Amino acid sequence: MNISGIDLNLLVAFDALMEHRNVTRAARAVNLSQPAMSNALSRLRDLFGDELLVRSPSGMRPTPRALEAHAAVRNVLTAIDGVFDTTSRFDPVRDARTFRVAMAEDPSLYLLPSLTRRVVAAAPRVEIDVVSTSTLSGVELVQAGEVEASVGIVPKSLPKDLRFTPVFREKLVAVARKGHPAFKKADDKVALADFLKYPHVALRPSITAPRRLDDALAKLGKHRTIAVTVPHFMVVLHLLPGTDMIAGVAEKLARRSAAELGLVMRELPVRIPAYDVCLVWNRRFDQDRGHMWLRDTIVSEGKLLSKNE
Repeated sequence: MNISGIDLNLLVAFDALMEHRNVTRAARAVNLSQPAMSNALSRLRDLFGDELLVRSPSGMRPTPRALEAHAAVRNVLTAIDGVFDTTSRFDPVRDARTFRVAMAEDPSLYLLPSLTRRVVAAAPRVEIDVVSTSTLSGVELVQAGEVEASVGIVPKSLPKDLRFTPVFREKLVAVARKGHPAFKKADDKVALADFLKYPHVALRPSITAPRRLDDALAKLGKHRTIAVTVPHFMVVLHLLPGTDMIAGVAEKLARRSAAELGLVMRELPVRIPAYDVCLVWNRRFDQDRGHMWLRDTIVSEGKLLSKNE
């Protein structure tokens, strides 16, 4: 038999007829009219070459052929439902799955400790495989299919097949050792002349990473003297104690390490707008229940991070 010529809706009608053993009730169960269900039964009889349901004093009774076919038809309908029904395809408590997520170094530091504890407690068979963005940006990795999502800065022109949502907000601040000559004033903002008078540690986590501070200075016709450029966020802060070097770093990172390393923070002498660190994913994962759970979990952790600071 060529199944391409079979109306699969007939299988739905057959299942309803076998379940209710009554044409009217079966029609109501699948939102058909009684004549339409009678017509479906007639077509099913032709398809199977069997009466399928016959009248009896106690109602319609299935034939042996109908009973034999019903189990197979139910399996087919269940399999088809599974293809289209995404409501129950991921259970974090029971399901095993590995999610590959690209993260820059600073979001990893902020989010991973609490995120990992949460995942271990709520989804014991789920693994988060974190991929570095030092070679390719998170957006590039998502677009290439190397990862399922990324957490980082989103470019102004995001490819149309990608989605994003903010996770937390960040801004840059000036950081130096306690007692630094440029930071001695009680003002919240370091003076531009003092800021430019001393050497700097610059951060370049990847080749494509934006250079917000240098771009802002360039608009004023200024530039800073860079003593060393490093790719790692934490290394920047560890280079400052015992020197007169200054760095512009993410505020959340500075707050976490300033007291331990004997550092102080000031507002930058140039205006650099705060920016969103975002979760990015490909639109093909929009309705993936496991991916939806992952996205909700990461965004929830980002909200807690912002609330607690």
